[in-house]
Amino acid sequence: MTDAPFHVTVADGLALVTIAGSGKGNALGGSFWDELRDFMEKARHRDDIRAIALTGEGGTFSVGMDLRWYVVRLRRAQRSRNPSFMDDDVRLLQQAVTAVADCPKPVVALIDGECTGAALELVSACDIRYATRHAHFALPEAELGVVADLGGLQRLPLLINQGHLRELAFTGRTIDSRRASQIGLVNDVFADPSALHQAARQLTDDLRRHPAHVLEGIKRTLDIVHQDGIRRGLDHSARWNSIRTGPEGLGQAMSARLRCPAPPDDTVRHRSTTAS
Repeated sequence: MTDAPFHVTVADGLALVTIAGSGKGNALGGSFWDELRDFMEKARHRDDIRAIALTGEGGTFSVGMDLRWYVVRLRRAQRSRNPSFMDDDVRLLQQAVTAVADCPKPVVALIDGECTGAALELVSACDIRYATRHAHFALPEAELGVVADLGGLQRLPLLINQGHLRELAFTGRTIDSRRASQIGLVNDVFADPSALHQAARQLTDDLRRHPAHVLEGIKRTLDIVHQDGIRRGLDHSARWNSIRTGPEGLGQAMSARLRCPAPPDDTVRHRSTTAS
């Protein structure tokens, strides 16, 4: 693993963005958010990129937000007594996820292993989601005493019905890729990462048959009817957490989570399979 939060390779029209993050399990923190936003802005102007694929290093998509990184930020906010820090900070993270959704190029998520919390919100901003049989998903923000606020609660209803989403958000329950496919969270499930990446290459070959402006037009037409609602929802969730939880409450919850981490992957997979 390098110090870079992700690395990019471009071949035959496909930009493969491999997430390393800022901590174990490709945790999303540090410069990841700013660099992801900047890459998406630059990718829209590159003629050699027809599609973008997000994936993770080492058999994991991402464990979600880097809690160690964010706890430090919350402690700084408490010391500064800046009442708007949490609200302002969340909006910066939201911008990175929104940059994925707003990119005019089709974006596909290639998900192997864990995809939790902020990572699930990130893939909800992608156009297409492919997963391996070993992928599993959760939205556990309620366990931290906060509302998911990076766009998952606004974009996931466009993928799965309200009952399934409310079950995920209320309980924090983990589901496996079979269940995710059943409820429409992922487009297809593949045997292993090799098959996953081959599917992305085949998708890019299919997309290259069509003019780029047509693909952008399709994406814009599909998105425009939902954009106002998504913006209002992002604003509401940011303000809700800032007022109801605040930096001190969230910092305490994150610190407690770090002391008592989630079960190992095998335990999670077994639980999610039997629960579904």
